[in-house]
Amino acid sequence: MTPLLTLGLALLLALVLWRVWPSPVARIFRALDRRHGRLKSSRLRTGAIDWHALEGGHGEPLVLLHGFNADADHFTRVARYLSRHFRVLAPDLPGFGDTRVDGALDYRISAQADRVIEWMDAADIQRCYLGGSSMGGYIAAEVARRVPDRVRALWLLAPGGVEGVPHSPLFQEISEERHNPLIIRHLADFHRLIDYCFVHPPWIPGPLARFLASRAAGRAVDHQRAFDAIRFDSEPLERIVDGLQVPALVVWGRSDQVLNPAGAAAIAERMPSAETLLLPDTGHLPMLENPCTVAEAWTSYTERLARARLDG
Repeated sequence: MTPLLTLGLALLLALVLWRVWPSPVARIFRALDRRHGRLKSSRLRTGAIDWHALEGGHGEPLVLLHGFNADADHFTRVARYLSRHFRVLAPDLPGFGDTRVDGALDYRISAQADRVIEWMDAADIQRCYLGGSSMGGYIAAEVARRVPDRVRALWLLAPGGVEGVPHSPLFQEISEERHNPLIIRHLADFHRLIDYCFVHPPWIPGPLARFLASRAAGRAVDHQRAFDAIRFDSEPLERIVDGLQVPALVVWGRSDQVLNPAGAAAIAERMPSAETLLLPDTGHLPMLENPCTVAEAWTSYTERLARARLDG
């Protein structure tokens, strides 16, 4: 076989993998992204749940909870900047990502918070910083309400569950019963949701986009059930954080089309110790769209908390 023919066959195989069989290529891209973020996979079982998580870095534990229809890989880019200061741990929440579950799940925020606390117990995380994006921020606040002595501070990245603000463009579409962009049934839905989430979308390789869209489509029915439990059967975030004394940094993109950034002020009204940061030209997932700025804001915030404790 000539070198030219060998090269041609290799290119043909790469094209087939890229276009027809995206899963292996997608896993390569995810592995590279995790390595760049200094994170490695780990598994831990609690009862019927076989948890997958990403972890890495050194320092005080920082647990990060992803949003709806997402996974722990949403934190790989910001972890690159955080892992020098914190031991980052990001689990795939049950029903999402690579965490495996035996049986049906209760997706109410209260039930999801209980499961996170069980995972923290099993992982021997007695006290930590706790962050969350979108649905993950909603869950993180409920965890802090239940076990405030175990949470040093909250990092809420455009958290879900705020009811007392006008609908965002995405939720306006849902309220008019035109379409639920959060439920992905095919690749076009995936790209449509990306358009809602970002002002400046990060590059997502084609095989990775097809892999993520296919995985979400296979769980569409369960995700609709999860969405209904979160939206209709869970306590509003304003009630969860009302009077909560845990320090909190609330970060929101000013151009968020998924959740109204006015939610930041609604949270601050009820949490006397909360600080807010609104990022210009940023959408719903600031840790993906603007990871360096977001990481610096959080690191600076925790350093100020530490100085205040020493001075006190």
